[in-house]
Amino acid sequence: MAAAVDAPDSNPATEKFHQDIKTAVMNGSLTIPQVKELQASLAALKESKAAQKPGAPLDLVTPYGAVSKIKAVMATVKQPDRETLEQDFQVVVANKQPTASAEPETPGKKLGKDVYLAVMRGNPTEAQVQQLQQSLNSLQSLKASGEGKLQQFRSLKQAKSEIEQTMNAGSFRPQDRQAVLDDLNALGPQGGGMRRGG
Repeated sequence: MAAAVDAPDSNPATEKFHQDIKTAVMNGSLTIPQVKELQASLAALKESKAAQKPGAPLDLVTPYGAVSKIKAVMATVKQPDRETLEQDFQVVVANKQPTASAEPETPGKKLGKDVYLAVMRGNPTEAQVQQLQQSLNSLQSLKASGEGKLQQFRSLKQAKSEIEQTMNAGSFRPQDRQAVLDDLNALGPQGGGMRRGG
C-alpha cells in the first residue's frame, strides 16, 4: 500500500500531496480504491502534459477529465483530510502548467497557459472545455492557414469572442477569468504574431 502512493517525484508540492494521501488513508478518510482512482487520474494528467508538443493541437479535454475525477474522489474524503488534499491539489495544479521554453512567451502562448490553468482550477462543463480547446486550436492554426488578411482577422475575432463568452459563462475563479480576458486583449487584431500587410 505504501508503494501505491510512493511515486518518486522531485516536486515538493506533489510529494506533500502524496504524503497527505497516505495520512488520509491512515486516518480512514480515504480508501485504497479511492487512492487507486487518484493514481490513475494523476497518471493521465501527467501523460497528457507529456504528450503536449509545441505547435501541436492543444488538448484540454483529457487533463480536464482527469482533474474532474480527482475532484470527485476528493469530495468524498472525510474532513479535515478533504480540505488538506484539496489545498495540496490546487498547488500541484499550479505547478503542472505547461513547461516554459527558452523562447520568449508570445501573447498566444500566455493565453494557452492561462486557459489551461483556468480549466484546471475552475469548474467548467465538458462542453465549455471543448469550446475553449476548439477556439484555442483555431487561433493556433491561423498563422499557417494561408487565408487572406481579412479572413484571418474575422477568424481571430470569432475565436477571441468564443473564448470570452465561454470564460464569462463558465464557473472559473475570477482571477483566472481576468487573466484570460487580459490575454485576449493582448492578442490584439494582429493575432499574437501576425502583422498587417501594407
